[in-house]
Amino acid sequence: MGYSIFDDTMVDLPWPELEKKIADGAIALLPTGVIEEHGPHMSLGVDTYLSYMTCKLTKQELETAGIKTLIVPPFYWGINNATGAFPGSFTVRKETMKAVIYDILASLVRWGITYVFNINWHEDSHHCNALFEAIREARVGTGVRAFSIISDSSAIRFGLTGKEEHILVYKDLSPQGAISKYLDIHAGSFETGMMTAFFPNEVDSELTKTLEPSNTTFGDFMIWRQGWSEARKTTPLGYLGNPADFKEEDCIRAMESYIKATCEVIQSLISGKYHPLDVTGKKP
Repeated sequence: MGYSIFDDTMVDLPWPELEKKIADGAIALLPTGVIEEHGPHMSLGVDTYLSYMTCKLTKQELETAGIKTLIVPPFYWGINNATGAFPGSFTVRKETMKAVIYDILASLVRWGITYVFNINWHEDSHHCNALFEAIREARVGTGVRAFSIISDSSAIRFGLTGKEEHILVYKDLSPQGAISKYLDIHAGSFETGMMTAFFPNEVDSELTKTLEPSNTTFGDFMIWRQGWSEARKTTPLGYLGNPADFKEEDCIRAMESYIKATCEVIQSLISGKYHPLDVTGKKP
């Protein structure tokens, strides 16, 4: 997997090599996440690790297709509302996050990078809305052609139409498991399986086997999403789902589907063939 989340990013390039890649027309991928608790069985870096890995695999696919690609060092000073009451869940002010994202994009465009594609692995609404606003404002203020890539279901959840200039929407075709009345959205089977597949050293596999499902209903989730002390009371161990019940092969297939969709939307945008996916009127 490489020595760190800097492996295969622009951080490991000397500046003349970076300058040459930019002159050759390289696009940039901006991985975003946070540092927050992910249950007692995983490290705090899950969202950062997985946004980084998504960018790394996306870069490999794009370069195979002839698109020169750079990865920006992962951004992880985001907003944690739901997990804010747990030690290790750093959170910053909205204006702080927006300012840093804006300045990152301003740096990239100043060096000559035209296209920047954001891949985010943290769906706290406060975090995502700050991210969307920062990208939109940077497009206006710096001229950078920056986009956040999200699924159609996420677009609906955030009240987007799919036609926003700073948003690229793909249709989520990830493999789906059996429908359950219980939710699995934070440090449950999906994220535990992803981390086991790509960063096994960050998962306590023996502890994972002992964890009971949280059996969190949608009603519980509505309380959990209020964040802070309410969220910690709802999920006292810090996970929402069933960490022990993952299938690693399913998680790998889901990642492959995500990479495919991400590459397709980037390629279509660069080639001028992207058509906005109108999500208005669709149910999440």
